[in-house]
Amino acid sequence: MRATLDYRQGYFAGKTFGKFTTAEKERQLEDALMLGDPITELTIAMEVDYFQLNRAEYFVPVVVKIPGRELALARKGGAERTLIDFIGEIKDDYGSTIQNVRDKADIKLSGETAAKLAKQPIEYDTGFTLLPGKYKIKFLARDAETGRIGTFETAFVIPNLNKEEKRIPLSSVVLSSQRVDLKEAIYNALKSKDQAEVTNPLVQDGQKLIPSVTRVFSKSRQMYVYLQAYEPAATSIQPLVAFVTFYRGPAKVFETPPRSVTDALSNRLKTMPLRFDLTLDPLTPGAYNCQVTVLDPTGQKAAFWQAPIMVVQ
Repeated sequence: MRATLDYRQGYFAGKTFGKFTTAEKERQLEDALMLGDPITELTIAMEVDYFQLNRAEYFVPVVVKIPGRELALARKGGAERTLIDFIGEIKDDYGSTIQNVRDKADIKLSGETAAKLAKQPIEYDTGFTLLPGKYKIKFLARDAETGRIGTFETAFVIPNLNKEEKRIPLSSVVLSSQRVDLKEAIYNALKSKDQAEVTNPLVQDGQKLIPSVTRVFSKSRQMYVYLQAYEPAATSIQPLVAFVTFYRGPAKVFETPPRSVTDALSNRLKTMPLRFDLTLDPLTPGAYNCQVTVLDPTGQKAAFWQAPIMVVQ
């Protein structure tokens, strides 16, 4: 009995990422950005905040964190580096692309930092100037050594604070446990120090406040709280009173002393920065709700912000 063998004339395996040309690598990222289903080979966490710049525009800082253990180290000239490609876009409520970003991070690590990479995240930040409205942001990061990609996509809203009449207009509230010198920052998309200080409210006196994307805080480290209040309709600066409260369930566990704020930036919004440096020693490890309260005794207005946090040993 004679068997008949049926086969194709040739077989071509898929091209591995390491053999991609520069153009093919670029096309891979662009194609991944267009996909309806996200690629989740890398874990990405993100925080999107907003701060009013003038009557029309808002600065929107975006912070991305990727677990260091998921990234490969490259060796170049005897040094260890982490290589990451970024691509992202912001679309408005109608689906039109309003802003985009394409960046590359070549992060040289010291021997000590490289050893800690398995336990620490890599942080990347950028920023956009937007008008009030509803938006969607989609952001991709690719390990430039392995080709593995991670995606983060979320909707966010920038409110029109000019229309806020009943409450005190507030920016986003940023919670952080880390301040870094701009020279020591692992990576910063704003290449110019002067540009960063003018544009990004989280950069002050050459230091950058890094938002805690996961909002997990250690008792052994300081917790920083930063936000801005605006008084554009006031003929003169109206003093504000602010404090931070921690709740566990319905019970108040800890509250900072009320702080009087009288200084404002020299702009038409009369922007008033509110800063708190807190020690978490009074709190036992566990889940809490962190609340920021801002009062205007003169205008008899108030504003409240609350979010869950986790305190660890």
